[in-house]
Amino acid sequence: MPRTTHRAGFALVALAYAATTTGGSVPTPLYVLYQDRDHFGTTMIGVVFAVYVLGVVGGLLVAGAHADRLRRRPVLGAALAVQLLACAVFLAWPDLPGLLTARVLSGLSVGLLSGPATACLIELRRRAAPDGDPRQAEVVATAANLGGIAAGPLLSGALAEWAPAPLRLPYVVIGIVLAAAAVLLAAVPETASPGPRPAARPLALAGQRRDLFLASCLGGLVAFAMFGLFSALSPSFLAGTLGYRSHALAGLVAFVGLGAAATAQVGLRRLPPRPALAVVVAAMPVGLGLVVLGVWAASLGAFVAGGAVTGAAAGLLFRACLTTVVQLSPPDRRAGTLATLFVTSYSGLALPVIGLGAASQVAGTRSALTGFALLGLTALAAVAIVRFRPDPTA
Repeated sequence: MPRTTHRAGFALVALAYAATTTGGSVPTPLYVLYQDRDHFGTTMIGVVFAVYVLGVVGGLLVAGAHADRLRRRPVLGAALAVQLLACAVFLAWPDLPGLLTARVLSGLSVGLLSGPATACLIELRRRAAPDGDPRQAEVVATAANLGGIAAGPLLSGALAEWAPAPLRLPYVVIGIVLAAAAVLLAAVPETASPGPRPAARPLALAGQRRDLFLASCLGGLVAFAMFGLFSALSPSFLAGTLGYRSHALAGLVAFVGLGAAATAQVGLRRLPPRPALAVVVAAMPVGLGLVVLGVWAASLGAFVAGGAVTGAAAGLLFRACLTTVVQLSPPDRRAGTLATLFVTSYSGLALPVIGLGAASQVAGTRSALTGFALLGLTALAAVAIVRFRPDPTA
C-alpha cells in the first residue's frame, strides 16, 4: 500500500490505538452474562480482570525493551494482530479458561501498543507540523486510549441488549474494525530507524526531576484506578447495589465515566500540567463524593453524575502525568519511560476489582467504596504535594 502523509498517518495511528483499546474493554458489560452462564462470583471477575492487567504489563515490558530499536509500524501491527487473536479466542473458546486466555491476549495487545503508539504519534506530529503545539500528540494519544476504553462498553452493551448472540457478536464487530485498522496501518510512514542496539531495559526512569517523574507515575495509577472503578465494577454496582440489570445501561454508565475522561483531555488540552492538576484536585473529591452518595442513597443520578466528574478529573490527571513524563524523557529513552508510566498506571486498573472485592466481603459494598474513595484522594494529595513544590523548571 502506498505511504500516506505524516498528517494522515497521525490519524491512522490514533484510529489503530483507539480500536485496540476498544477491543480491550468490550467485555465490561458482559461480565454479568458470563457470571450467569458459568455461575462464578465477583472473586472470579477479579481474577479475569487481574489476568488482563498481567497481560498489559507483559506487553509494556516487551515494548519498553525493544520499541526504541525497532520500527514503529511492525510493533503496532503485532499489537493489532494479538487483539484480533483475542477476539478469535473469545469466539472459538467460550468457556472460562478461554475467557481467561483471551483476556491475557487482549491485555498483551494493549501493553504492546500503548508506549510505541504514543511515541509514534509524537514523532508523526513533529514531522507533520514542526512548529505546531507538541502537546496535541499527547492529547490525541490519551484521548485515543481512553476514548477506545469508553467505546468498548457502549458498543457491547448495546449489542448485548438489542442484538442476538451477546457473547459473540461484539467480538465479531470489533474484529472487523481491528482488521480494517491493520490494513490501513500499512499506509503509515515509518518514524523510527532500526538500529543494532541490544534490547534496552524495559523500564526507565527520567534523568531529571525523578521526584516529579515518580509522582506522575503515582498520578497515573490513581487515574486508572478510577477508570477501573467504572470499566470493571459499574455493571456490578448497577445490578447488585442499585438494582439495574440493563446491559445497555451498564455500558452507558461506563461510557459516561470513561468518555468524560477523553472529553476533558480534549476540551482542556491547553492547560499545562500544574494548572490541570489544580482542576483535578478541586474536581475529583466532588466526583467521588457523588459516586459514594449514589451508592449509599441508591441514586442512579448521583452515581452517573459522580462518574462523569470523576472520569473527567481522572482523564485530565492522566494527561498531565503523561505530558510531564514526555517533558522529562530524553528521546532515546522515551519508550522506556513511557512504559514505566503505563505499567504503574495500568496496575491501577486491577486495584478496584481486587481491593473492593475483598473489602466488600468484610465491610460491605458501600463501606468498601467509601474507603476506596478516601485512599484515592490521599494518593492524589501526595501527587499534588510534589507537583506544587516551587520549581522554576516544572
